[in-house]
Parts: sequence; structure tokens; C-alpha cells
Amino acid sequence: MATAARPSVRRLNQRVNFRYKTYLWAVIVTWIVLAALQIQGQGSHILSDSVQILPWVALVTLLNLLPVNVWQSTSLTVDLPVAVAAGLVLTPIETGLLGFIASFDKKEFRGQITPLKALFNRSQVGLADFLGSLVAHQLSGHPGDSAFAVGLALIILATILLANYILVGMALAIEFRTQFVAVIRRLRLGTMTDFALVVAAWAVLGAMLSALYSEIGFVALVAFVFPALLCRQALTRSQMYIDASQAYEHREQALVDLSRRIYEERTDERRLIAADLHDEVLQPLFKVSLMAQVLKADLTGGRLLEMDQDLPELLTAAEEASSTLRELIGDLRRSTLGTRGLATALHSLVRALSKETTASFHADIANVSASASDELAVYQIAKEAIANAITHSRANNIWIGLAESGDGVTLVIRDDGVGFDPSLEHQGHYGVHIMRERAALARAFLAIDSTPSLGCSVTLTVGA
Repeated sequence: MATAARPSVRRLNQRVNFRYKTYLWAVIVTWIVLAALQIQGQGSHILSDSVQILPWVALVTLLNLLPVNVWQSTSLTVDLPVAVAAGLVLTPIETGLLGFIASFDKKEFRGQITPLKALFNRSQVGLADFLGSLVAHQLSGHPGDSAFAVGLALIILATILLANYILVGMALAIEFRTQFVAVIRRLRLGTMTDFALVVAAWAVLGAMLSALYSEIGFVALVAFVFPALLCRQALTRSQMYIDASQAYEHREQALVDLSRRIYEERTDERRLIAADLHDEVLQPLFKVSLMAQVLKADLTGGRLLEMDQDLPELLTAAEEASSTLRELIGDLRRSTLGTRGLATALHSLVRALSKETTASFHADIANVSASASDELAVYQIAKEAIANAITHSRANNIWIGLAESGDGVTLVIRDDGVGFDPSLEHQGHYGVHIMRERAALARAFLAIDSTPSLGCSVTLTVGA
């Protein structure tokens, strides 16, 4: 049942991958063409300053190897004050080349990112640093010697951050198929107050570094390592505080949500038991009561002969009721889902949940043989998956399939709703997390195949 959407999913993934690579190459080519044009006009000047630029490259390289992780494998380095100082002291193209050459990433050495992505990262840094320095040089011929160096440093930093956030944010939005604004919110590191203070400090430090460099040369770059590492430590601790706070809030909300779900599951079990009591036990008990009334009437009317005939029927009805009750108790000991097992429980669940949505249900549920724990796990995950489809997917159709496969049981819940990205964390929604935990406890295989706008398919296999 889950294979119908896969060709469309593959096509969508191919289109997204094509757009993502096209965007990366567009930024890379833009930077290469811009750098080539600048080098063509200033090649001799850049060559004569190459020895002067080497200490800057060494410092930026060191700081790039000590990043602070932000979101989705994105990191922020504390080399921005150096980039600001370079933008004040060096020419725009020298500043851009410095960022391009020195933007090392530890993941490059580990093979964790592709060459294309590594080249994009370097290109967007070079482009952002070039633009920051260019703006400052347009406002002042020699920004490093200007009386407004701190103000120019703030402008350089703002330009670099703006270009960097736009270029990286667009790449992440395309890659993870999410909104650009949502990505930008996640890229901010630490609390807003901490981030603003650190950015302001970076601008001041960049202006101070440029002034100190003019006086004592490359020694100023060596001395700058210590305040740069201090800034990194401050941002790291601020981010740790935010991560810990969010983890605590998520756990508290998850506990509340789990308690509610456990209560609902107990309610389901009581409803199923009540249905079994009504169908299996109530009718024999009613016959016992009816025969007791008949015997009472025989006794009152003095019809002893008829009473002798009705008494064995009463005893038979009482024995039948007792036997049915014992069988029901035995069945409940073997399964919490009632006497008829998983298939009947799922049919009952579908009937109950269908009243909560306008979506059409298509059930193909076979009688299967599984242990009590496996039946309960399948039922709980099925309920979670169907509830998620009703609440979040806005689906028109929901398919439910249950069948034996090999030595196990396979459940498939599929919908044609809006879908989602299973790799992303959705704050306040714990359905996927709870399903995975329950599958892990049951030692079952759980696959969630979903893509935005192409629906969702949940496949569970237990007992295999």
C-alpha cells in the first residue's frame, strides 16, 4: 500500500536536489567571476601584499576550526571580528580572498560534506566578506584610519551577517524544504540579548584589532586569539542554556502528552471489554434471568411438573453464562484488546475515529495471529498514526492495512494529505517520537515515509 506515492516522492526529491545544486553553483560562479574580475585589475597589488595577508589567513583558519554548532549541521565561527578588521585594513578583494581561502571546515577533512557544499561555504564567505569591505571602502577611502572606524566596523559586520544569513538561509530552505523565515530564526545563536551583545562586541573588537594592527603589525593578530576564544565560550554557554531549556520544556510537554494518551488507551481497552461483555456475557445472563422468572411463575402457580422441565434449562443457561465469562476472562488475560483480537479492535477504532474527520477511510484489515504485546503495540501505533493523519494531514483519504507477512504482522497507515519532513523536529508534536519509542520497545520495524505535499505512509512490522 505504501508504494503508490514513491515515484512522486522520488521525482520531488530529484527536483529539490536539482534546485539545491543549481543554487549552490550560482553562488559559486558569482564569486569566482567577481573575484576573477577584481584580480585582473589588482593582481600586482594583491601579489605584493601576499606576505602581509598570510598571518591573517593563519588566524582565520585557526578560528574556523573552532566553530559553534547552530542548527541542522550549520555552524557559526568566531572569525567575524577578524573579518571586520580585515575589511577595514585590507582591500575588498583581499578581504574576500582571505575569507575564501581560510574558511576551513573540520567536516571537509572527515569527508562529512561534499566538495560542492565545501566550495559553496567558502564562496559565500568570500562573497559576504568582500561586500562588507566594499561598503566600508565606498564610505571612506581608508576606513582603517577613519575617525569613524567603529561605525564602519558595525556597517561591515551588518553587511557580512546579512549576506551570510541570506545565502546560507536560502540553501538550507531549499535543502530541507522549509520556509526561509523559519530557517533564519533557527540560525540565531544563543538568546537574542546575548547575540546582540556579542555582535556589538565583535564590531568594537574588529575596530580595535585594525587600530592595533596599524601600530604593532601581526603581533596584534596573535594577541587577538584570546578575546576571540572568550567570545566563542560565551556563545557556546548561551546556546547550551537554550538547548537545556528547550529540552526540559519538550520533556515536560511530552510527559503531559504521554499521560493523556495512556488515559485514552485505557479508555479504549475499557470500551472494548464493555463491548465483549455486552455481546458475549449479557445474552446468557439475560436467559438465566428469564428462566428464573419462568420458574418463579411455575412455583407461584403450583405447576410443579412444568417446573421440573424448566429447571434443567435454567441450569444449562447458568452454566453457559459461567463458561462464557470464564472464556472472556481467559481471553482478556491473553490480550488487552478483547476476545476478538487485533482485527476487530482496529475496525472498532476506525469506526470511532471516522466520526472525527471528513476523510474517507479504506480498511483492508485481515485476522492475524500475534502475541498480546505485539497486538497492543500495533493497536497503539495504528491509533497514533490515524490520529496524526486526522489532526495534521488534512487528508481526503486514509488507508489502513493489516496482514500477516512471513513470520510477522505488517500494518500500513497511509494518507494523501499535506505530508511533512520526518527528519525535522516539530516542537509540540510528539506523535512520531512516541511511535518510534513504542516500536523500539516491541522490537518492531517502523518506517515513516513522508514528503511535504505528498502525504505520509507509516509501515510497522512486528514479530518477524
